[in-house]
Amino acid sequence: MRRIGIRRYEGEGAEAREDLVAEEGLLELTLGGGWRRRFVLTPERIQEFVYGHLLSEGFIERSADIISYRESLDTTRGSPGEVVRVEVALREPPAPGDLAELIWTPCGQSPSAPELHSSGLTALSLRPLIAPQALYELPKLAAREAEEFQLTGAYHYAFLFDPAPKLLAAVKDIGRHNAFDKAIGVALLSGMDLGKTIVYTTGRISADIAWKALRAGVPLVASRGAALLGAITLARRYNLGLVGFLRGKRFNLYAGEDWLL
Repeated sequence: MRRIGIRRYEGEGAEAREDLVAEEGLLELTLGGGWRRRFVLTPERIQEFVYGHLLSEGFIERSADIISYRESLDTTRGSPGEVVRVEVALREPPAPGDLAELIWTPCGQSPSAPELHSSGLTALSLRPLIAPQALYELPKLAAREAEEFQLTGAYHYAFLFDPAPKLLAAVKDIGRHNAFDKAIGVALLSGMDLGKTIVYTTGRISADIAWKALRAGVPLVASRGAALLGAITLARRYNLGLVGFLRGKRFNLYAGEDWLL
């Protein structure tokens, strides 16, 4: 966050004040083989984002698939603000991609843009994971970690829980896809078993979020907001647990009843 000077107008008057605003930065990710992609995101937890993004987009299956990781900050004159440059070497480099692709994930679409009949996904093995009463606790536990949303009104959050439920990670970003990838990256870098976690997100659950969860092996995704039809279709086809409108003592279960105790 950055503190800046503003003028606050209220009623008939105005006054000079300071305000906290969410910060956005540019990440340039290079994987070799002519593959490069740029992202607009909140400039923190960069390594977690990169690892989570590569897993959720199908470039890697485990952290060991990344041979080397190098991160640098470019503040040279002529650059569009601070640019974080990350070079990653993979065991299996991807095919050459668009060198100028810019991912505006704060309000855009996930790079993979999965179709409803996506190939390459494997159905999850259903098993009891979490009690409905435990799901009721997620918004309350998450609210304690969302202070910066209260200060700026600008962030999406993704929270990683175990079935207890115990909070394992809380991350924020100006983009809901970025926040989701950061949560996945935290688990990957910490050696957590993603197959035993629940992701609670403050954003709506669209098909690309469901796709990311399935790619990463996350069994259940919950949100205080809506689940879109594309996400529900993917969830029902591949056994992903999908919970929407999780507020107070109620929620909608769209898919994955067998994940509930």
